[in-house]
Amino acid sequence: MKNFRDKWVGSSEGKLEKIFRLIRALGRCYVFIDEADQALGRRDSASGDSSVGGRIYSMLAEEMGSSTNRGRVIWVLASSRPDLIDVDLKRPGRVDVKIPLFPTTTPREGFDLIRLLCGKRGLVVPESSFGSLESRIPPLLTPGAAEAFAVKIYRQVRTGTATLEDVLAESLTEYQSPIAPEVMAFQIQLRQAKPRHWNLCRLFFGENRWDSQVGRA
Repeated sequence: MKNFRDKWVGSSEGKLEKIFRLIRALGRCYVFIDEADQALGRRDSASGDSSVGGRIYSMLAEEMGSSTNRGRVIWVLASSRPDLIDVDLKRPGRVDVKIPLFPTTTPREGFDLIRLLCGKRGLVVPESSFGSLESRIPPLLTPGAAEAFAVKIYRQVRTGTATLEDVLAESLTEYQSPIAPEVMAFQIQLRQAKPRHWNLCRLFFGENRWDSQVGRA
């Protein structure tokens, strides 16, 4: 679901309502929202957009939490900054299961990930090259960054004259992480940390029900 925002006042909300009617008409379906931290808007959106972001947020929150869609519509949100998504949208009933994709933590993991993605494009990275590349493999390599990295290597190998090993070594040397290390470390800590009053929530919702909802996330 994308590209429904418009410059005219009221047009974005009208397009979003049409999307909702189409979703309901489909019956059972998946709704995928990429870059959810930007697409969903915020409850306290800036006044410069005539409160469009706030109205879009309200419409999406209501639709995602609607009991009439339960068991018929599955919402799938993808984001590299889940901490920017409003907490109300991440509650059980709207987003029940959370699947974190953590970055690599060791050079071995990073090498295996790059090697796998290059192999999907027909580029065979020999196992023996790990020793010479180990010191150049970046820490905290995300799946998205590794995918872009593999595409760059593929393009340079197919369009240039350099060998795969030379291109790989040069690309690793020039690599710059798209996410600041401190931001990534914060996201990991945020996901690993348990929320406040964990035991109180278990008592209020029921131990089995609460664990079944958040224990899988």
